[in-house]
Amino acid sequence: MVQTLSMTKAMPLGDMVFIIVAFLLLMAILKHVAYGPLTKVLDERADKINHDLDSAQEANQQATELVEKRAQELKASKDEAGQVIAAAKKKAKDQSDALLQTTNDQVQGMKQAAERDAAQAKQEALASAKNDVAALSVTIASKLMQKELSADDQRALIDAYLAELDQQ
Repeated sequence: MVQTLSMTKAMPLGDMVFIIVAFLLLMAILKHVAYGPLTKVLDERADKINHDLDSAQEANQQATELVEKRAQELKASKDEAGQVIAAAKKKAKDQSDALLQTTNDQVQGMKQAAERDAAQAKQEALASAKNDVAALSVTIASKLMQKELSADDQRALIDAYLAELDQQ
C-alpha cells in the first residue's frame, strides 16, 4: 500500500506574515543598498555617454566645418593661382607684342634708311653721270670745233645739255 502524503499543508498565518515582512524589509534594504547606488551609477554612465555623444557630434560638426573651410580656401587658392597665371600670360603676350612692334619699327626704319640711301646714291650716280657726260660732251665738242672753249662757254654748254637731259 502506498501512502500518499499530502504536502499541501496550510502555512500558518504568522509564518506567512513573517515571510512577507522579511521580503518587504529585504526589498527596502536592497533598494537602499543596491538599487539606489546601482541606479545612480547607471544614471551617471548614461549622462557620461550622452555627454560623450554630444561632444563627438560637436567635434564631427567642427571637423565638417573645417573641411568645408579648407575646401573654400583651396578653391580660392586655385582661383588666385589661375588669375596669377592669366596675368602672367597676358603680361608675356604684351611684352612679346611690344618687342615685336619694336622690332617691326626698327626694320621699317632700316628699310626707310636703305631707301633714302639708295635714292641718294641714285641721285649722286645721276649727278656724276651728268658731269661725266658734260665733260665728255665738252671734249667731243671741242674736238669737233677744233678749238678750246672758254670756261664760261663750257659752263653754258653744260647747263644747256643738262637742261636737255632733265627734260627727257
